[in-house]
Amino acid sequence: MRQTARITSHNPTVAEVDLGAFHENVRNIKKRIHDDSMLMAVIKTNAYGHGVVPIGKEAVKAGADRLGVTAVEEGAALRESGVDVPIHLLGSITFEQAGDVIEYELTPFVASTELAKTISAEAIKRNVTLPLHVKMDTGLHRFGMEPGEVLSFCETCYDLPGISWEGIYTHFSSADEGEWEKTEQEYQLFHDTVAELESNGFHFPIKHVAASTITLERQDMHLGMVRPGIALFGYAPAPRQRKMVRLKPVMRLRSKLVRVRELPPETPVGYGGSYVTKKKEKIAVVPIGLGDGYHLALSNKGQMLVRGQRAGIVGSISLDQTLIDVTNIDGVSEGDEVIVMGRQGDNEILAPQIADWMGSNVDEVLASLMMRVQREYI
Repeated sequence: MRQTARITSHNPTVAEVDLGAFHENVRNIKKRIHDDSMLMAVIKTNAYGHGVVPIGKEAVKAGADRLGVTAVEEGAALRESGVDVPIHLLGSITFEQAGDVIEYELTPFVASTELAKTISAEAIKRNVTLPLHVKMDTGLHRFGMEPGEVLSFCETCYDLPGISWEGIYTHFSSADEGEWEKTEQEYQLFHDTVAELESNGFHFPIKHVAASTITLERQDMHLGMVRPGIALFGYAPAPRQRKMVRLKPVMRLRSKLVRVRELPPETPVGYGGSYVTKKKEKIAVVPIGLGDGYHLALSNKGQMLVRGQRAGIVGSISLDQTLIDVTNIDGVSEGDEVIVMGRQGDNEILAPQIADWMGSNVDEVLASLMMRVQREYI
């Protein structure tokens, strides 16, 4: 009879997460922020695929004053792991989640009278006071109140019991693109609205507008807190920023060749035969695919590293495998290490290049990595 046992050997596709590099990125970014500004480390979407709990703990060790996440579940996991700094919810919550938000002492944003009243009622039941932040929409048109609505909101909700209005913020629509005229208009709109609120007796101790780009480029907009996200993981949002601060990529994605075979000319490869060999070619199988978050858009476009050389992806990426052309790589054999993202020898493939092949951005490359890919923290 089979005894209960632990798996001793895992799938060879592994995401190495360099906590030392992440720590250094946090420290280097912290050096750039205004002396009067706090640092919120934005580790939303499972820390951009890196793992919210290990990254959250490391962010606090590196000097982050607060953490920002997307979901209540992420905040709860951090609390259950012992993290005790303020944790902000940067994604919207439903009325039904108000109890969990209070239970785990999370800090949500509020952009509706109904949600403010729901949280107030829940806080009164539990005999607690919960800090909240008002979110204003200055141009992104996603979440937040229109600036013209905020005064009326405060007149209705500012004195609700069980609530402490700790902060007010916005998120710029076009800062990453370097559209400074538009960004400065949004900043002025935010500033003017806050000034109107204060003149009417509505005060918010923490004001914040700065995500990664503003954190790196515009100290004049740092205010009481900055909220860098993708920069913490080694990637500046825009190429113009790459020399502004030293950042190290935090993730290296590796696998192994699990099959190598020679195919004759005119052989269709993969589903639908979207690639056909032009001569006798050596094709290898790498166990990573759509189910791991490796995108179909990389079919017949992307590359991987084998023995320090680039090997092109051939055929359509399937759910669990990707095929690469290793014809011109000497000595290649099953079991060889494959670098999907990162450095091998003198060559490297980083997230921005993968994003270019996909026609996407670095956020999608990193955050798409599924949980079945084992994380290895170093």
